[in-house]
Amino acid sequence: MSQYDLSRPVLEQVREAADIVAVVGEHLTLRKTGRNYVGLCPFHGEKTGSFNVSREKGTYYCFGCKRGGDVIDFVMEMERVAFAEAVERLADRFGVRLPPASPEARRRKDEQEQLADVMEAAQAVFARQLSQDRPRAFLERRGVPLDVAAEFGLGYARNEWRALYDELRSKFSERALVGAGLVVEGDGGKVWDRFRDRVTIPIRSARSRIIAYGGRALGDENPKYLNSPETSLFSKGHVLFALDRAMRAFSKANRAIVVEGYFDCIALHRVGLTETVATLGTALSEHHAAELARRVPHVVVCFDGDNAGRQAAVAALRTLLAAALEVSVLVLPDGQDPDDVARREGAEGFGRRAAAALPAADFLLELMGSTRQERRRNLLHSLEVVNACPDPVRRFEMRETLARGAGIPLEELGGLESTRMVARQAAVEGLPENAELALLRAFLHDLEPAESAAHLRAFPIDGICHPGVRRVFEVLQRRLAGGGTLEIAGVLSEVDDPGDRRLLAGLELEAPQTPRERIPSLIELVRRRADRLRSSEIVVRIRAAELAGDRDALARLQAEQSELIKRPKRGT
Repeated sequence: MSQYDLSRPVLEQVREAADIVAVVGEHLTLRKTGRNYVGLCPFHGEKTGSFNVSREKGTYYCFGCKRGGDVIDFVMEMERVAFAEAVERLADRFGVRLPPASPEARRRKDEQEQLADVMEAAQAVFARQLSQDRPRAFLERRGVPLDVAAEFGLGYARNEWRALYDELRSKFSERALVGAGLVVEGDGGKVWDRFRDRVTIPIRSARSRIIAYGGRALGDENPKYLNSPETSLFSKGHVLFALDRAMRAFSKANRAIVVEGYFDCIALHRVGLTETVATLGTALSEHHAAELARRVPHVVVCFDGDNAGRQAAVAALRTLLAAALEVSVLVLPDGQDPDDVARREGAEGFGRRAAAALPAADFLLELMGSTRQERRRNLLHSLEVVNACPDPVRRFEMRETLARGAGIPLEELGGLESTRMVARQAAVEGLPENAELALLRAFLHDLEPAESAAHLRAFPIDGICHPGVRRVFEVLQRRLAGGGTLEIAGVLSEVDDPGDRRLLAGLELEAPQTPRERIPSLIELVRRRADRLRSSEIVVRIRAAELAGDRDALARLQAEQSELIKRPKRGT
């Protein structure tokens, strides 16, 4: 957390003051080409310059590696610093006086810095104690050599009530130790260590800062695994174990492997699958999925080989599909977990299993049962899972697989079209490739502001499939409603997702330009797609209402379906 106010108006002021050409020019040679500047990309090796910088829009974009964003993004990537530090460096360089943060923000920052110091001090104590016989014997049984344990920062909390407290209380207040989640305060003000007789596993943020601990019991204590409580540093639903290490492997592997447990994750890293992260023993959350979607296109889910693991995989599948990720599931033998299989089969064996992971629909079909009767009975639940996918073509492909496996004609599902039919329909309608990007480009680059505003007020965002494009359109409509401009620089100041900023930075360079007279017909095609998607959803919900005997819901859904059918189609 910064000591300065980094609210949106302040950030916009920094972006306006910072000359992106000057900033980029400190790291590579640029030559002027038309309105933009071009050079060799500093993020990947190339012989022909494909790195474009626009002073007018304050953006950079590389055709080769697809990296892009604004001047703050460039400083973060090039100088490997956090967001706040990048802003502070730019403000100092271009003479922008950053207002101080509010007293409350400064208090929170000071508190977080102290908690981070507490965590590092605790790590020094835990790591020093790992060489004791008891934790060493446990790690040997789990097949974790001491060098691997040291690499991941594993440690040991002694089997004493206040061992850590007594070591740290001369350096930190009792309040800080409790606030960090390392010490528990009971009735009457008594305090004791949270972790006792446990192997400790440091949980780090994406920037490698220790923010919490997991503790594995060495005896028969319950729970077997104990995590730090929620603190100002740590929220379990927002953190993936080993993400800071796995990010280095994501670009090469072009995927992430997600497991449930610490030692599952460590075992896969040990056999070379360093793109693995773990969910800290909790359900995979929407935030987890968003973190992964920003970094990889494909996720392999690999949970325990039992019924609980398979059901957890279904829940994770829904969440990941909703984030527009390609998902497959690595099904392990009954009763085995990733740690078991990795230690037994090694890198080659586990790598083969990962390569043969089941596509999402095939995994769901396998769970639906072995007979058509079972599959028909479980079809609705599986359809609800794949309906979370925002991409209509992928969603139709998965529905087609499920319907075929259940022996049900596609037309009986209502609104369900095969991939071929979708493609043919798109061709008939004249929907060009990259139509969503073409519309976004038109509103931000090609049309006059008044024209863009007129189209955007009633733009059918539900018909946009790509989640990043949809989020940008939401920002545009929000700025329009609030009286903001539709210029790229202003829009970028309200787009938080790095992937979305890359999309905006490359928009004019990558997206096709569409003639002004073609814009209304493209908008109508998106509107029709929104209606079809809603119609498909209504059909599934009608079937569910019929099965449940819910007459009120059935009547309401049928009325909505009738309204969609009657809605006039505008000319193209």
